[in-house]
Amino acid sequence: MTCHWLAPDMTMRAADYCALLEAALSFKRRYPIHTEAVLHGRTIYFLFHNASLRTRSSFQTGLSRMGGHAVVLDPRHGIYTPALPDAEIPYATERIADVARVLSSYGDAIAIRMYGEPAGWVYGAAHRHLEAFAQWSDVPLINMECDRFHPCQALADVMTMREALGELPGRRLCISWAYSGSWHKPVAVPQSLLLAAVKTGMDVTLAHPPAFALDPHVMQAAAQIAGQTGASVRVTHELPAGVDGAHVVYAKSWCSLAHLPKRPGESVDEAAMRDVFERHRDWRIDARVMQGAAPSAGYMHCLPADRGQEVSEDVIDGLSSWVFAQAANRLHAQNAVMAHLLNPGCLA
Repeated sequence: MTCHWLAPDMTMRAADYCALLEAALSFKRRYPIHTEAVLHGRTIYFLFHNASLRTRSSFQTGLSRMGGHAVVLDPRHGIYTPALPDAEIPYATERIADVARVLSSYGDAIAIRMYGEPAGWVYGAAHRHLEAFAQWSDVPLINMECDRFHPCQALADVMTMREALGELPGRRLCISWAYSGSWHKPVAVPQSLLLAAVKTGMDVTLAHPPAFALDPHVMQAAAQIAGQTGASVRVTHELPAGVDGAHVVYAKSWCSLAHLPKRPGESVDEAAMRDVFERHRDWRIDARVMQGAAPSAGYMHCLPADRGQEVSEDVIDGLSSWVFAQAANRLHAQNAVMAHLLNPGCLA
């Protein structure tokens, strides 16, 4: 059976995930001199339905430095757009089953980023798109962010916390919603981070206004994992209560699932979405809010950050910011993912 990196936050056992985390940290210490040929001759096809700076740059750089080759395909203009059977348009799309089998016969892995508008903002539609690729692909499928999960970001996040805090069990993480002038952000980052954090034994407080609840299936999975690892999950609708005593404050914006369309062809309730955002403009991280966290607490954000909205300049550029160490770890986390999928022996 082909090993995919589709939703490891949900499917990978906590012990295996923690082992991969430690392997990724070790792999980072050996990069690039002692890892320069581990993916020699390997080819990965990258399909970006959405804009990307860190994901595209880090994947291509890491693959190149490890001796592999990246082929970037534009799924919306450069090729016929891969589509599920119910979304096919003659001479404009090509069935996912066909695309996956063709690319599998040429290269060693397929990586896809897709969320939001390319999937009509129907929650879960982009993830189903990736699942179809995984079903028909004979090579590993890497999720570079969909509308449900962002596993590459989550691995980089826990790497950063592990480096900054040492052992993670018992450490307190606040994952908080934050205001933005744009609602166009999926729930993938907080959902993957929540699952990854409880797998490492962290005590997580999820802080958000009531309208910004995460997927109940993800919340249920997080609670079950926490019961196995000794972690904890609690929810608060007050920002100060979320930040209180936290060793890490990870605050970013995400959309309200309640106002997304339920079926293809329906529209986002943008008026309701904007209204619920504007009613919570005070959900912002600044120096005053960070004072409620534990001494030497770190601030994290996956970037791009809406400065002056999600977070103040003095926090994201200040001594408490781990944001750019976190961004740097995207390279190392994804190197470990590619090695894990294509040459697992090199991680030992």
